[in-house]
Amino acid sequence: MPATPQQPYGTVVSPTGVNERQFPSTDSAVVGHLPHNAEVALRCKVRAQNVDGNDIWYLLRERQVWVAARFVRNTGEVPYCGDVSADSGEPSADSAG
Repeated sequence: MPATPQQPYGTVVSPTGVNERQFPSTDSAVVGHLPHNAEVALRCKVRAQNVDGNDIWYLLRERQVWVAARFVRNTGEVPYCGDVSADSGEPSADSAG
């Protein structure tokens, strides 16, 4: 079993897994799939298309793909993408709270 990723990370809670999307929308191309209970490192989040009452989407840390937060339980605090440096994936020094 793979090691748990460094926080913040997410665990897929949907019994059927979750699609990885090119952009944070169900209209976007499916570029992969994560199975139930998969643990993935989360880089940041945005508010985008509402999926079953949840409009948060997570950008994965390891790949430039998005997953709907409706199907992923996060562990640790996930920053908004506007607060993350494009180079490092770390919160930028000039980000406010």
